[in-house]
Amino acid sequence: MGDIVSDDDKWQKAFKNYLSYALNEQQNINVEWKGVADLLENIQPSSIPVFILNVYWNQGLQNQEWLASSAKLWEWSVDNPQAYFHKILREPLNVSNVPDNSENARKFDLCVYDPKSGELIPEETLLSEKINLFLPKVFLLTREIATQTRTFYQEQSLPQAQAPTEKPVAKNVVFLAQVSPQSARLREKLKQELVSRGFQVLPTVNYTFQDEAELVQAIRQDLKKSNLIIHLFGEEIDNRQDGVNSTIEAIQNRVTAKYFLELLEDDQKIVKRMIWIAEISRVKNEQYKRFITNLKIERDLHFGGDIYQSTVEEFKDIILGKLKIVKPKKKIKIDLTKDIILEQIYVINDVGTEEDLCLVKDFLAERDYRAVYLENPGSQREAQAQHEAFLFRSNGVIIIHNEHNIHWVRAKINSIFKVKSKGRKEDYAFKLVLSRTLSQLPNEPIYNDVQLVHPENIGDLTFFGDRVLEKAE
Repeated sequence: MGDIVSDDDKWQKAFKNYLSYALNEQQNINVEWKGVADLLENIQPSSIPVFILNVYWNQGLQNQEWLASSAKLWEWSVDNPQAYFHKILREPLNVSNVPDNSENARKFDLCVYDPKSGELIPEETLLSEKINLFLPKVFLLTREIATQTRTFYQEQSLPQAQAPTEKPVAKNVVFLAQVSPQSARLREKLKQELVSRGFQVLPTVNYTFQDEAELVQAIRQDLKKSNLIIHLFGEEIDNRQDGVNSTIEAIQNRVTAKYFLELLEDDQKIVKRMIWIAEISRVKNEQYKRFITNLKIERDLHFGGDIYQSTVEEFKDIILGKLKIVKPKKKIKIDLTKDIILEQIYVINDVGTEEDLCLVKDFLAERDYRAVYLENPGSQREAQAQHEAFLFRSNGVIIIHNEHNIHWVRAKINSIFKVKSKGRKEDYAFKLVLSRTLSQLPNEPIYNDVQLVHPENIGDLTFFGDRVLEKAE
């Protein structure tokens, strides 16, 4: 790949790193970056595709040397059939004729706008706290490069007359219902996740309220194109004078319920419908709270849909699980009636505790114990099933605590107690919380039956010793 921006540039460095990673990890394509001079002087016509990623921003357009290099790269790409010239927009610019006669070159807009205010996000903010909005755009470019690469190699291996023509790709289409501005950030987060995984998201533009009949028709057209329909009811909603029932969320829900009823009456295939509702205790608008309560109770309002009340991350996992297009593996039912495995210890580690996880694994291995832990589960549901199975059959449990995450620790300890209700009769040999910030753990009854240990004191453990092993000063 050729590029014409220095690695000293933070935006360029981030762009190259994420693009290389995505091509390698997601598409199994190795990348070799070349500078402009090396590309123009040393690359000869060959069987390897070359992608010229010409990055456009105001500073470059004011630089004559940059403009000259861009022109040379464009000319080189025209003369070499293995070359693909892409215009990468770092800022919102009109670059159709830069270089001359390059109107047909592919353009990729990497500018990112705040989903709430609509303003362009500054690069410094984008590359730090808003990086999750930047990555989906990079991943779209990744898929384009991967598609062109594979097409290139197919054409190289076939006579010209037999070169494959591009076939339309069946693509999952998701109807992610429009929301009030107060929930725009939530919808944008889910939309970017879906787009980054190759799904088309409808509606592509906001509906208008000018004509009710046209609004209903537009919603129905998008519903008919979709494989999955998702409604979002966040903590807040538009405060309209004509009431909650006239908000865009309520209108889309009514139209969808009626549409699903028609599908059922006509004996047509019913697509999946999901309705996510925020925690009702966090809803302050009393009228909206009544609306949500009725939505959950009245079948006519949620007809054809499953209602979910979960965290956004959990809901995202559920969505992706429903959109999987690979053939599902045969589900293996875990037999919870089997005996406890005496040498098996279940290690539950929080994010950012990988170093302590390795420490615990080595510690257990030296004492002839076998550590089991969650490792890249395919979904939230799969993770929960593994979690319960490990709790049920392990002889002991070690929870590795990250700094400040008190609620997470409490939830994991509670899950240990809950497994008793699922039929486990034996007591654990030990229950242990490994933490580098023991003083942050509150003095609560839930910790009474749990050993609290600093990682540096793990060597002193007998599993039946002092309940608290603080770090030795």
